[in-house]
Amino acid sequence: MNIVELLDVVDIQGNPLNLVKPRYLVHRDGDWHKTVHVWIKNYKGELLLQKRSSEKESFPDLWDISSAGHVQAGQTSISAAIQEVREELGIALEKKDPNYLFTIHGSFKKPEGDFIDNEISDVYVVTKNVFHSDLHLQKEEISDARWMSVDYLK
Repeated sequence: MNIVELLDVVDIQGNPLNLVKPRYLVHRDGDWHKTVHVWIKNYKGELLLQKRSSEKESFPDLWDISSAGHVQAGQTSISAAIQEVREELGIALEKKDPNYLFTIHGSFKKPEGDFIDNEISDVYVVTKNVFHSDLHLQKEEISDARWMSVDYLK
């Protein structure tokens, strides 16, 4: 059974338009909506990156930030960040763990034009030592995860 994700539609400044739509329609119509990005770093300064599943609608099989996802209709950004990390990586966070860094705007359109992603993303960082063996990857979303140094990423 597929669960329909409902998203709040916002204007380009992030102000609510009092309109809730299914995720697939938001992406079909190119509506602005909110997402969260969570970077997890350990005490050695390494970043936890995830490899996106080959089944993902956008950017399959590519390495990505620790965790990311949509803010569901009526949900706060911080609760979405905590939920995404738990669902995708199996890491339990407390409300005090994610530190807000900044908000970015991003737009992506598939060449076919049937997927338009206009998102406003709150970016958080979490400093936490996590052993790879403690990760519980959500297979629909992630095929692998690993710690990488900033030097390696450069």
